[in-house]
Amino acid sequence: MIELPTAGDAGAQRPSHVRGASVGFDLLRIPGLRALVRWRYARLLFQIPLLVLALFVVADGLTGRQLAPRNVATTSVWLHYRGFVVLALAFVGNAFCASCPLMLTRGPTRWLKRVTGVERPWPRVLRSKWLVIVLLVAFLLSYEIFSLWSSPWLTAWLVIGYFGAALATDTLFPAGTFCRYVCPLGNFNFVLAHTSPSVIAALDHDVCARCETKPCLHGRVTDDASTRAQWEAAGLPVEGSRRASFVPLDEVVHPNGRGAFPGCETGLFVPTVTSTMDCTMCFNCVRACPYDNVALRVRAPWREAVRDAWGRRSWTAVTFMGILLLWWGLLNALAMIGPFFEVAAALSALLGSRSEALVLVALFALVSAVGLALTTLTFWLGDRLGGARAGPLRAVRRWGSVAVILAVGIWTAHYLFHFLTGALQIIPVFAHFFEYRGFAVDTNWRFGALVPSSWLFFIGAGIASLYGFAAAAAAAAIALRDFGARGVWAMWPVGLFAVAITVVTVLVMGQPMEMRGTLLGPAS
Repeated sequence: MIELPTAGDAGAQRPSHVRGASVGFDLLRIPGLRALVRWRYARLLFQIPLLVLALFVVADGLTGRQLAPRNVATTSVWLHYRGFVVLALAFVGNAFCASCPLMLTRGPTRWLKRVTGVERPWPRVLRSKWLVIVLLVAFLLSYEIFSLWSSPWLTAWLVIGYFGAALATDTLFPAGTFCRYVCPLGNFNFVLAHTSPSVIAALDHDVCARCETKPCLHGRVTDDASTRAQWEAAGLPVEGSRRASFVPLDEVVHPNGRGAFPGCETGLFVPTVTSTMDCTMCFNCVRACPYDNVALRVRAPWREAVRDAWGRRSWTAVTFMGILLLWWGLLNALAMIGPFFEVAAALSALLGSRSEALVLVALFALVSAVGLALTTLTFWLGDRLGGARAGPLRAVRRWGSVAVILAVGIWTAHYLFHFLTGALQIIPVFAHFFEYRGFAVDTNWRFGALVPSSWLFFIGAGIASLYGFAAAAAAAAIALRDFGARGVWAMWPVGLFAVAITVVTVLVMGQPMEMRGTLLGPAS
């Protein structure tokens, strides 16, 4: 007999009671938040606003005025979405994946699976992040080659394509395949959530150890005990190789409804979670756990970086993706300043071609190759000074988090630069949406920047410096953790690398930048 908390247990009044709980502050203890998160329709509550926004994006992008600073598509996607993403990652976690409207395609995908009877396992050769890296390259190159920030029409079709890709992928393959193995934006969020201040955790690992059916992973069906046979005869929900279990209503601590509660669609088992990688913060695990044993733990932002937390979840591809995002972030920011165009012109002359696409691909390949080589060499040198004799791949794994922290700083500083220059622009843009279609709306285009332009450099430089300091501190912690006294020597190459990247980032932020997609800059 496995004894677990049930609805009738006197001690099961609140998850914080459980024996062995040592998860720090649980954000779900905030009054009302746990009840909200365990509510069946909690995710839908946050998805609906973003779905409505997506409809505005498509409508204005396809039928509205094709001027980027005055179109909902380009303004909301390239200014506001990206700004709110990095703010959420810095202060909460992967909130935008939690609210992703693409997951509203799950209803149609379940219906299509029943109709077609087709669901294949995701190919084993693609069960890593290498495909996502390729798709990220394609996305970032397309952004520059097609000037997506200046094209409402292309932005609208990008959104439509995203919905179509999610629908097709999760129809043909198990739910969660798109999020984990295909979506470049979601995986971008996974990597940058490396420094987020919250993570899913078990309140009491003993409860998880005694739980046989693992509903947080496989899902559960809950109803009166007398209906078990009916549910099992009808077939309990199955996703891939995972079958939901039946848990009688009277065995559920703090019952949160009847019916099917899906488990983690990206295959995370709560007591083994050590990082935010692949966690969409959908909170399926919170709703599915019949023992109310899941917490959203507050953690130090550097904790994941110094614990080798990615473990076996495609760590090689994940680490290389983090390193590449560092260099791609620098290149993405450089593409808005004058020296970039001078280098591009020189490369164009060297290649003997005026093709913008060819020059951009060549620059992207060059920066990626040089960046990977320089980063790997630095990490390998740190290993050598620490006394390790393993190959460069082991060094990349050891120090990879340092590059990820730097990447977070670069992308955050860059995206907030755009966001702050046009945050209030969304007000006249939406007014213009209705005015353009004949409504009696007075559009006031004086709304624009959220802060004075003289503040932008100091904000960007401050963010880059903060993450640069965190990266250097993480390098020191990793060195002392793995090399003891010799860590004093091992930390220097990696620490100086962090300082150098930070200095370059600050210098870039100090250059006059193209105000893409804002009322302060060109529309194209």
